[in-house]
Amino acid sequence: MPAEAEDDAFSATPSECIAAEKGDECVMSVTLHYPPLPDDKYCLTLNREPLGCWPYSAMPGAVKVTLKEESELSLVRESNTYQASVILTLRYRSASMLRRRVKNPWSLF
Repeated sequence: MPAEAEDDAFSATPSECIAAEKGDECVMSVTLHYPPLPDDKYCLTLNREPLGCWPYSAMPGAVKVTLKEESELSLVRESNTYQASVILTLRYRSASMLRRRVKNPWSLF
């Protein structure tokens, strides 16, 4: 896909959130990039739950989202004729079950 085509797509960065443990919520600020669109009112939704609606000229550059699972962030034209979406993934830090020993168990002295 050419670089120009990617620049003209709805995108969100970062698209991945890392939580401490499975079951934890992950809160992050997502920077949004909008393609050139007709001047109209557009809404952002997260898993079909509305985050807000704005005129195209006043669309937010970033939004704060709380993820509990993989989620879909969508840009919907108020008249429902235009729609684009991105998937926001949720990952967990893999906590090591074994504790790393700082000092060697043996010594020369």
